[in-house]
Amino acid sequence: MKQIILIRHAKVDIDNAKKIDSLSLQKWVDEYDTASIVHENMPSTETIAFAQKVDVVVSSTLRRAIDSAKILGVEVDEQNKLFNEAIIPKVNIPYVKLKPKSWLVILRLMLLLGLGKKETSLKASKAQAKKAAIRLEELSQGYDDVLLVGHAGMNWMIGKELGKEGWVLDTKTGHGNWGMSLFTKS
Repeated sequence: MKQIILIRHAKVDIDNAKKIDSLSLQKWVDEYDTASIVHENMPSTETIAFAQKVDVVVSSTLRRAIDSAKILGVEVDEQNKLFNEAIIPKVNIPYVKLKPKSWLVILRLMLLLGLGKKETSLKASKAQAKKAAIRLEELSQGYDDVLLVGHAGMNWMIGKELGKEGWVLDTKTGHGNWGMSLFTKS
């Protein structure tokens, strides 16, 4: 039986509490993309065990995913932008200050409603997820167990695409940091 395991990265060491305006959000996202992870935030022993028995490991090109793979004790065989988190649309909403995570929820909702530029649209994110799922399926043709260390939103969309291709969600440990989804196919 073939397996594709999707694991979300560790918690990122960045200030999420300070309220910022929409123009400052892109700077925060850039800092988030290059920030280190919180090394005290460890995965479960079950997650580590799944990760260490796979045949091939892929990750996004973002630091938090690559560093998370190291904590799992695995070496990344392929880094690929296909597995990067969906792009956050840039907006200018004056006079409003929110915590970064609140901005991200609002902007993700905007994506779901079809708002945003072409490269940050839901359609673009779905196309990216489809390509990522195809790449994982290609890898599964040569390996029984494939691990992706990636990101919450993109992992979720990739999982939807895998489901369309006959992969069955066998195990899910949550959406948070270190959350794992295990898909199987006979």
